[in-house]
Amino acid sequence: MSDRASRGFDRVRARIEDGFARWGAFCHDHPWWIIATIVLALVYFSTWFQTMQVDTSNESYLRKSDPARVTYDAFQREFGKDERIVVLVESDGDIVNDAFLRRLREWHEFLESVPQVDTVDSLINARLTIGRDDELIVKDLLEDWPQSDAGFDALRERIRSNPLYRNHYVSPDLQRTILIVTPDTYTASYSGAGADDDPDAFDFESGFGGADALMAKGGGDDAAEDAAADEARFITDEEIYAMIDTIRAAKSDFARPGFDIGIAGSPFMMHQLTFILGRDMFLFSGVGIVLISVLLFAVFRRWVMVVLPISVSALAVYFTFALMCFFGMVITTAVQILPSLLLAVGVGNAVHVFTVYFQAVDRGNDKREALRYALGHSGLAVMMTGLTTAGGLASFVTANLKPIGDIGIIAPMGIICALLFSLALLPALIAVTPFRNRGLHDDSGGLFQRFLMWCAEVSTSHPLRVVGIWFALLAVCLVIVAQIRPSHFPLEWFPADSEVRSTTEVIDRHFGGATFSEIIIDTGVENGLHDPELLHAVDSAVAFMDELEVHGVQSGKSTSLLQINKELHQALNGNDPAYYEIPDSRELIAQELLLFENSGSDDLEDIVDTEFSKMRITAKMPFVDGVLYPDYLTELKAGFEERIGERADITFTGVIMILAGSVKSLIGDTIRAYLMAFAIVAPLMMLLVGSVRTGLISMIPNLAPIIVTLALMPLLGIPLDAFTLLVGSIALGLAVDDTIHFMHNFHRYYAQLGDERQAVRETLRTTGKALMITSLVLSGAFFVNLLGTMHNLRDFGLLTGFCILVAFLADALLAPALMTLLARRKQRQLQEATA
Repeated sequence: MSDRASRGFDRVRARIEDGFARWGAFCHDHPWWIIATIVLALVYFSTWFQTMQVDTSNESYLRKSDPARVTYDAFQREFGKDERIVVLVESDGDIVNDAFLRRLREWHEFLESVPQVDTVDSLINARLTIGRDDELIVKDLLEDWPQSDAGFDALRERIRSNPLYRNHYVSPDLQRTILIVTPDTYTASYSGAGADDDPDAFDFESGFGGADALMAKGGGDDAAEDAAADEARFITDEEIYAMIDTIRAAKSDFARPGFDIGIAGSPFMMHQLTFILGRDMFLFSGVGIVLISVLLFAVFRRWVMVVLPISVSALAVYFTFALMCFFGMVITTAVQILPSLLLAVGVGNAVHVFTVYFQAVDRGNDKREALRYALGHSGLAVMMTGLTTAGGLASFVTANLKPIGDIGIIAPMGIICALLFSLALLPALIAVTPFRNRGLHDDSGGLFQRFLMWCAEVSTSHPLRVVGIWFALLAVCLVIVAQIRPSHFPLEWFPADSEVRSTTEVIDRHFGGATFSEIIIDTGVENGLHDPELLHAVDSAVAFMDELEVHGVQSGKSTSLLQINKELHQALNGNDPAYYEIPDSRELIAQELLLFENSGSDDLEDIVDTEFSKMRITAKMPFVDGVLYPDYLTELKAGFEERIGERADITFTGVIMILAGSVKSLIGDTIRAYLMAFAIVAPLMMLLVGSVRTGLISMIPNLAPIIVTLALMPLLGIPLDAFTLLVGSIALGLAVDDTIHFMHNFHRYYAQLGDERQAVRETLRTTGKALMITSLVLSGAFFVNLLGTMHNLRDFGLLTGFCILVAFLADALLAPALMTLLARRKQRQLQEATA
């Protein structure tokens, strides 16, 4: 930038600062108008809190227009809920006895009575298909209760020999059994439950055909809105959670020694996430307020420096959540970080305003002049810090993971609220609050000031050495950063002794999984599922799936039309196990299925469509790190396509596909967010300092803490997940705040003093304390997350708090060293030009 342009920029900046000074005087002269306006806005938007929505479901990680979610929703409309509550019952011995099974029957019947439970599947009503003379009998396994020890021995042998029961309802050692609870597909308020939908109108093309069908119907935004309207008819999370609460409340009535009950399944996991999210959000906010209050009072020893910043920041948090409700935004797991973030940012803004305000008071200014000086001196810097923080967070808006994308909208909105409250409500409250208008206590010889002066001395006396040490550290960190591993493993977020985690791990070990993958085989023709060649091909593909293991991922028991085909053929051939196979005759398959339908069983309803053109294969899956699923699914799809070929279209969907899709987005979202954050923040820095080169150089202290923090992740074994990917952009937005305040004041003092060493010392003497306090406040607000229940939030709090502290060190050491080198280089150029 030329000298003329620089002088022009300085004039613009001076006019902006003068405008902030006049605003400070206005806030003093008309405080009640400002307070009344904000109070009215708070009251109005508070009325929208009753519309607050919480969504922690697996599908909430994908946008409504995401092909995987479109396919998943279409699948649910046709075949019902994919997510099931899995209830584990454990005994200390063989479960095949009268006492255990009678209690299991009572428990089964209770679960069936829970509102909005569609079906309960267990040993009690497991399908028993047998032939007697020329008659086909299909009934429940325990429809005829054993009356003797011999009867229970026969039952035990039947359970062990039947592939439908083994590893599906009972563990191989017969000491555990599960009940699979499937919720209603549609909400209780929607009596039409699919009446207006044509199930066969959804096109399940290979992989993601449902998305193409939807786009073809309306395309673009209209199609997305239609999808949103349809989805509202699905059973709500609140209704599912009410079911779970009812089941959990009844556990103690049914559980006994030797009849231990545990709950698992993805709905229960989401239930626990929602509960913990709400509880910990209040916990973090409360503890954060106490921690920040103690810190502020310990440093400033003025009650007004505690009450006003906390009050203004808390109101900004409250107003942000009210705005979320007003705009119909949904609270997701990622929103849990918001209160601590906004509270810390708001307090940081207030500290900067108050620090300069009391510096003016120390010079003898009255309240009005002190407010003029405080906003004129720091108003521009506070505004720029708000904009850069909001810009860093806005980088998430393009994320494929919906909760992360929502943070890119909600968090910047909250940062702007905190900014407005800090620059409007805070000055107005200062004006009307009675407190002694005396300065802060003198701590020039205190620990903070001594440390800051040491930083000024080291960075200006040995700038090359300081920069060299930082660059060497960053080079080492970049090597370590390459070892970061992506992950999406919600189960590991929970403590090891939590019910959802421990029960899921038991079910994974003994039953092959507590969650499910879904495969749709679509022949495209009526009665296409009568084709023996196709059924044999699908059977071969299922056998391949049973044996496939990739990175430790292996499916458990699968259920489909194939089991019914084989049971029927065996039953109609004298119950001979040798006939447990799919017939080779199309006519025989059709006849046997007709007999099955006429037997009164409704099992076909959930696994085939009405035209026998599509079939559903449901396979249990272990809950492992989502990063392991993509390779497994790639091989599984290849195996199915190789064996089935052109005979039918194949669609893979279900919770596992959503988890795999979430992981696939992690790395791309991270890189895109970090690049966008840099692209947003860097120009703002250039604008603030009035120079492209200086602006770019000033970004080095902002990028350094991110690189150091990312390097900490592999060292501590912390993966890159939906929470830790937030660290970089959040930290960049927050780190820039300190840099802005340093650069803003450094250039002011350098212009006045003409000496870089004196400018650095004066900057750290006047602004450094505020930088240190805000860094401690911000890091403390994030370290509060270490008190949380969930491991992912603990990791997020640790990394973000650490990053903020490193950012302060970078602004106290690296930034002054860089500015010193830059100023000396400019001086040499001027000397050479005038020589």
